[in-house]
Amino acid sequence: MTQHNVQLFTLSQPQQRIWYTELVYPNRNTSTIITTVKIKGTVRIDALQEAMNRVVAQNDSFRIKITVRDGIPYQYVEPFAAQSIETLQVTPEEAELWVSHHNAQPFPLLDSQLYRFVILQLGAEDTWFSFKMHHIISDGVTMEQAINEITGNYMSIVHGTGSDTPVPANSYLDFIQTEQSYEQSERYQKDKVYWTEKFADLPEVTGLKSYNPLTISTAARREVYTLEHELYRGVTAFCEAHNISIFTFFLAALYIFLHKTTGEQDLTVGTLYANRTLKKEKNTMGMFVSTVATRLQVEPESELLTFLHGVGKEQASILRHQRYPYNKIMQDLREQQSGTDIGRLFGVTIQYRTLSFSRFDEAIQQVHTDFCGDTVSDFDIAMIDMLDDDKLVLQLDYRTELFSEQEIARIIHQFLSVVEHMVKGPQKRIQELSLMSDEERTQIMDVFNATAVPFPHDAGIHELFEEQAERSPDQTAVVFGNQSLTYRELNERSNSLARILQVQGVGPDKLVGLMVQRSVEMIVGLLAVLKAGGAYVPIDPEFPSSRIEYMMEDSKAAVLLTSRDLAEEHPCHANAIFLEEAALYQGESSNLQAIARPEHLAYVIYTSGSTGNPKGVMLQHRSVLNFSLNQGCKSTLSNRGERPILEIT
Repeated sequence: MTQHNVQLFTLSQPQQRIWYTELVYPNRNTSTIITTVKIKGTVRIDALQEAMNRVVAQNDSFRIKITVRDGIPYQYVEPFAAQSIETLQVTPEEAELWVSHHNAQPFPLLDSQLYRFVILQLGAEDTWFSFKMHHIISDGVTMEQAINEITGNYMSIVHGTGSDTPVPANSYLDFIQTEQSYEQSERYQKDKVYWTEKFADLPEVTGLKSYNPLTISTAARREVYTLEHELYRGVTAFCEAHNISIFTFFLAALYIFLHKTTGEQDLTVGTLYANRTLKKEKNTMGMFVSTVATRLQVEPESELLTFLHGVGKEQASILRHQRYPYNKIMQDLREQQSGTDIGRLFGVTIQYRTLSFSRFDEAIQQVHTDFCGDTVSDFDIAMIDMLDDDKLVLQLDYRTELFSEQEIARIIHQFLSVVEHMVKGPQKRIQELSLMSDEERTQIMDVFNATAVPFPHDAGIHELFEEQAERSPDQTAVVFGNQSLTYRELNERSNSLARILQVQGVGPDKLVGLMVQRSVEMIVGLLAVLKAGGAYVPIDPEFPSSRIEYMMEDSKAAVLLTSRDLAEEHPCHANAIFLEEAALYQGESSNLQAIARPEHLAYVIYTSGSTGNPKGVMLQHRSVLNFSLNQGCKSTLSNRGERPILEIT
């Protein structure tokens, strides 16, 4: 297509995916790729500028611009014209501030230059250059290739080798022709059937938290963690011994982590592949990368090695079908399941990349993959194998409205704990792998086995919890499936509910029935009863209605904390309060005056009743604390502030 003497080309499928992202999240940095290269040593600025211009001249993907005709996006290639590369003289402090500000600026997408080089001179022996590209014309492989080509061009210019006239590289436009041929092929139809069958039924869980991805900010933060060398060596040795790729290993670790944190077995993760299936494409710069919805069943009873080989087999199958674009899959599924609202298939992504850069003459070169500040996923994991430095780096980008820094620190810690246990136990079953490190487990055992523990003579259980909430209000306190509450949130909710219970007459040694499924609300209700001064009676919803009725009557519990559906299933005469009702938690949320003392009841638990009616066993606050602190039981209250209180029950 031509218009105004400019030849227009359709967008490739990978480019269309970025285009749709730009439509949904305009004027943000969701599609910006940034690298800062830091060079220690003497650098000829004129040669570096010429080296950059040569890369732009050789690779037409740099000169691609995006335009719209009649509502349809197209691309065209600008002829090469040498540019003056901006060069700034700055101090180290100014350089850091400049990079931070520059990285946060998104590209204007339409009819604009979609790359930028800027050279920063910090001193005679200290030179940086910022290299920024829009994802619609570039990907991670392209960035690495471009940096190595800049280095190669620089060396040729400085040492007088090679040709002064840049030789054109493979054209990205050839990929568009290849794609058009693919879309008319039998292979395309087979791939379409493969993916529609794969997602004939949709996964129930797509991330760690339930929310509408379009309603919260894409603002994000990056956490970077370098694996300890011993663990890195352990992973590589494990993969070599069992003939497993490193990507397969970490993908399997992510599935196991997600299974253990969500309780789900049917899991889908976004995996990123280079999508350069032809030899020619491997040396072509541009946007090729494919995002694939990788769906697997995690069977807790499976042996780890069996599961790993299953993951590898699934990856091999996916590689045969990876060219079929994710946005097409979504379109097909929406047409196929017209009555179903399909927002996404996954909320977490992972990729594995190896990086290696050419030597910059005699200078020392460091390449930093910068973060643009936005992401459209819940979180993205990138495992970067830095071959030149012999280290493996984990980068995790996450939406800051979804996760706190403490939650992300816990996710990284637990993910790497799974990795550690995988390396040490290839014959173990998935259900035997722990989110807790060996060091933590030893520490907990040491604490639980230590008998000389200070005893809080004048405090109730809930008061110890309040002390912990004051020490670490933003630490995650309770986790169940996709739900979690910080200590502050849990404390405030239980305070609001406790005041309602006191109005209902709950006080010291007054019993309250607690009949709920295992949930976050169960802990809120439990604490609220204790804060109100009362004692709770745990009631299993699986009990027969007659037994539940007997327990309520025998305990003389006038109030029952439950859910609406359970109350309908097991009707009783008590005043029922439904814990799922948001209005319960809208009242005053400050701590109540403590009225329950150590000698008052904390809870009453009923025996099985196998030899007659069940009998209630009464436990005081003092007894519970004594048992928890001195006998090493797995308490639901942690005063260490290191882990969620339900994570060690």
